[in-house]
Amino acid sequence: MAGKLVNPQLASERESEIGDLAEWLAEDRFPTGQRIEPIEIAKSVEIGVIRGRYGDKFDGILEHDNGRFFIYCNLDRVQSLTSSRARFTLAHELGHYFILEHYKALKSGRVPKHASFCDHESKSPVEIEADYFASCLLMPTQRFCRRAKKLPSGLEGIQKLAAEFGTSLTSAAIRYAKLDLLQCVIIKWGCDRYGWKWLSPSAYARGWRKTIEAPVELVQGSATEQIMSGGTSHGEIVRCGSTAAHWFPFMQAGPRRNCILREEAISLGRFGTLTLLFPDS
Repeated sequence: MAGKLVNPQLASERESEIGDLAEWLAEDRFPTGQRIEPIEIAKSVEIGVIRGRYGDKFDGILEHDNGRFFIYCNLDRVQSLTSSRARFTLAHELGHYFILEHYKALKSGRVPKHASFCDHESKSPVEIEADYFASCLLMPTQRFCRRAKKLPSGLEGIQKLAAEFGTSLTSAAIRYAKLDLLQCVIIKWGCDRYGWKWLSPSAYARGWRKTIEAPVELVQGSATEQIMSGGTSHGEIVRCGSTAAHWFPFMQAGPRRNCILREEAISLGRFGTLTLLFPDS
C-alpha cells in the first residue's frame, strides 16, 4: 500500500454539502446523547440489513433490487452488527443511499453494486464521499469536539472517543486529526508494511508531510517498532519520545522546524498498527 494518498480530499464545497447532510441526519434522528445508531436509520427508510459470511470480499454492499435497497454486512470482517466496524460500514452504505448522486446511480442501474471496505484506503471519489458521510454521521462535529476537549490528548483520548461514539479507533483518529483537535500525524501500518497517513491541517501547514514509510527505518525499541514486532498486548498504548527529523526525512536535525515529538502506537489486531505523532509540549 506504499504511496497511498495523504488526506484524500473532496472539494471544499462538496465536503461541506456531504458533511451538512450527514450532521443534519444525526441531529434529526438522534438529537440527544452521544451515539448515533445507523441500523435504526436504515430501518426508518426501509433499507433491509442482511448479515452473512463472505470471506474477505467486502465489508458492506448497498444493493437496489426489485424496488428496494438492501445493505449486506460481511460478518467475516465486521464480526457483528453492533461492532464499531459494522457501525461504520452501515453508516458508509447509508452515505451511498442519502447522497443524491449515489442514490440515483444505484437506483437507475447506471452503476452496479460494488464492494466497500471501511479501511479508509480507497482512492475512489465515491468511496471517499461515503467514508466522509459516515464519519460526520457517527461523530458530529460539535458533539465530538465538545467531548474531545474534556479528554486527555493523544491515543488515550481517541480511545475513549471511539468507545463513546461507537467507532473504530482508526475512524476516531482520522476525525480527531481532520478537526485539528491536536497538531498531529496519523500513520497506519499493515502487519509488515506502510499503509497510509493522515495529517491534521496544522501539521500539514507546519510542513510535516513526507514521512518514513519502511518498517526497517523505524528506530529499534520505538513505540511503533515494539507494536509491529509483537512485543505488546492488543489495545495497549506504547509511548516514547522521538524527533520530527527522524520521522520526516526532508527535515534536517538542526533547523528550527525540528522538535521533540511524542510517538504513541497501538495494535489494531489483524488490521495492523496505528501511530500518532504530535509535539511534546
